[in-house]
Amino acid sequence: MSTDTNRKELLRKLSRNLMVSVPVMTVVAMAGATAVSDNGFSLIPSAEAAQGEAEGEARGEAEGEAKGEAEGEGEAKGEAEGEGEAEGEGEAEGVSEAKKEAVRRPEGYTPYQGDAGSLAEKGKVLFNDTSLSSNGLACATCHTNGAGYADTFSNDYPHFVAMGKSDFGMDMVHLDEMVQICMVAPMASEPLGWASEELAALTEYMRIEQEKFRNK
Repeated sequence: MSTDTNRKELLRKLSRNLMVSVPVMTVVAMAGATAVSDNGFSLIPSAEAAQGEAEGEARGEAEGEAKGEAEGEGEAKGEAEGEGEAEGEGEAEGVSEAKKEAVRRPEGYTPYQGDAGSLAEKGKVLFNDTSLSSNGLACATCHTNGAGYADTFSNDYPHFVAMGKSDFGMDMVHLDEMVQICMVAPMASEPLGWASEELAALTEYMRIEQEKFRNK
């Protein structure tokens, strides 16, 4: 047997022994063994490459899943914040039940008693006072020179007022209750004290405004 033939036979046996003894991954990877030339053949050391590819794929899948979960959590957070914002806006735009009750005459209510002329003078000052509101408005902002009153303003109180019904659920409104509604709604403030001189003064001045509206 020639030297070249002996070398090929020895390499063939060596290759067979290696394929039996190495780990399964190496056996699979060694499927890429190729003959090289008449001088013999060599095995492609692809086991480490195959393992590296497997680890890379696993790492890529893990990173993809983590990214997907993070994006999902981000979307959920965004939706929750959006819902939170929507609920907050709804509460801000509405009138609370407490304020709906606060603009109604309390049981056993007795208005402040004082001189009508003095109350009217004080009421005129308050009618133009922006400090009564939380948004820089005054009664005069909407009602200068008789502007901004509905036609029903000429009716005797108590009478139906659209804003009183829609925003406060009131079928009929007294004049002092109308003052309180304007304090809470357009002027975004707190109602005046029911026994206060301020409420009596504004109510008296509004009687004068009503007379002017009727006579114009």
